Parts: sequence; structure tokens; C-alpha cells
Amino acid sequence: MQEDNPDRRIIAFTSKGTGALALVAQTLADAKVNIESIDGDLAGEFGVITLRTSDDDTALQALLRAEVRAVTSDAVVFRLPDQPGALASVARRFMDANLNVRTIHIVHHQAGHAIVAVTTDDDENARALLDDDLLI
Repeated sequence: MQEDNPDRRIIAFTSKGTGALALVAQTLADAKVNIESIDGDLAGEFGVITLRTSDDDTALQALLRAEVRAVTSDAVVFRLPDQPGALASVARRFMDANLNVRTIHIVHHQAGHAIVAVTTDDDENARALLDDDLLI
């Protein structure tokens, strides 16, 4: 069943290379989830597949079970250097702006960067704070 937010999307992060689209599409087919729209891009060394589905919750769970890194578009997705202190710097910016983090996931590590997905109590402000580092 589709969420109340018709603009919600699922964002899947895949390895760059052949088979990523096939894996995502087959995983959703096996879960009986219809793909209503799809967009794919390369972002450095990984692929980003953005989906609108007939059942976001089932789709997200199926992708995670298939070990596909995926988040919903409710998340603010950004890149930061994969080094000590990088996440602490972002956390301090959020604290200084009185943003409360609801969820945080390091989605992927590659080419000296970490891809992080976060939800906050004010995602618009979080996006503004992370403007230069935003991926999606």
C-alpha cells in the first residue's frame, strides 16, 4: 500500500557496473511490488536508482533483505570524507542549528567518502546546512 505522501521515493545505492538494475527490478518483482517510475544515475563509484513504487514499505524491506542499500526520500542524503571527525562536524552543525536527528545511516563507503542518510525534525534546514555535500 502506498504511503500518504505521493512524492515519496525509494533511493537505492548500488555498485557501479552490470546487474544493479536487474537486481533491484527482480527483487521488487519477487516481492510483488510494481515500479511506477524509475530514474538511474551514476554518482562517482556507485549507482543511484530512484524509484516510485506501488508499496514503498514492502519495496524498502525487500531491497534491504537483498542487501541493497536503500532509504526513502524522507532522508537527507549527503557525502562526507570517510575520516575521523567528519561526522562530528556535521553533528555540531546540526546541534548549533537546534536540529534533532531522528535516524542516521551510513549507507555506503567508497573512494574515500561515506554516503550518509539522515532524517531530522527539520529536513529543509538540514538540507540547507549540507548544501555543498548533498547528493539527493
